[in-house]
Amino acid sequence: MIQNQLFPDDRPPKLARDTDPETSHDAAAEVVLKLSRLEERMHAGFVQESPCTVNEAAEATARGYSFIDPQVAVETYRKRYTGLLKKGRIKSDGKKRCDITGKLATVYKITEYTE
Repeated sequence: MIQNQLFPDDRPPKLARDTDPETSHDAAAEVVLKLSRLEERMHAGFVQESPCTVNEAAEATARGYSFIDPQVAVETYRKRYTGLLKKGRIKSDGKKRCDITGKLATVYKITEYTE
């Protein structure tokens, strides 16, 4: 027996069921496109560094925006990558040794996702 792949493509997850009314699909489409301000900044870090690790993108993002404590800035941005991943804005693209941590890490690149 062949098991079906759970996530067969790179499209963002659906926020409305196929059985939901058209208005629900319209509302869900608007929600998928919205990113928080911190996610937008982190996305810009991925655009600047892509393909890169999460830590590399967070460092690039923190350099572009002023915070009192740079380590707080990096950690604040680093946490935002999961939202970008779930919304289909970035996707994994192999592994490499991170320039920041020196450890083997997943590399992410921006997707062709358009608004």
